[in-house]
Amino acid sequence: STFVLIIDEINRANLSRVLGELMYLLEYRDQQVRLAVSGDSFSIPANVRLIGTMNTADRSIALVDHALRRRFAFVRLQPEWGIVERFFAAHELAGVDLTKLKEIVERLNGEIEPDYRVGITFFLRDRLGEQLESIWRLEIEPYLEEYFFDRPDRVDAFRWANIRDKVLSG
Repeated sequence: STFVLIIDEINRANLSRVLGELMYLLEYRDQQVRLAVSGDSFSIPANVRLIGTMNTADRSIALVDHALRRRFAFVRLQPEWGIVERFFAAHELAGVDLTKLKEIVERLNGEIEPDYRVGITFFLRDRLGEQLESIWRLEIEPYLEEYFFDRPDRVDAFRWANIRDKVLSG
């Protein structure tokens, strides 16, 4: 069996303090290592996986230090619209033209640096047709206002009033 430990937003913590000697053990998987503090022998078994998620857009938190970085593989995940399509199909959602919504979000994301792009979780809602306006106006637009603070024309292009008729159906 494989065991997985998931640490969400791993870069929010001082990992050297949180993981302590486990940092060293990550490099020597499945080998007994004598711990410096206690003197005990310890190992991380080969069947244990550690996954950490990071929000790289959050600049208020520390970058991952090099000692930790070399002990992990980094995989950048992009919005996967197939998940939204399957969600729509499974929940028989009405009122939203998913194709048009995807086109608009992808056009928007084309103007945003990769670490700041609008993701798909906004659109994984059971009553999206009823909620899309408030999601867009109260969550996405303020985000865009902050991102494009010096380019209000870019925000205006993606305001709810300018996309509503394209994304709502029926």
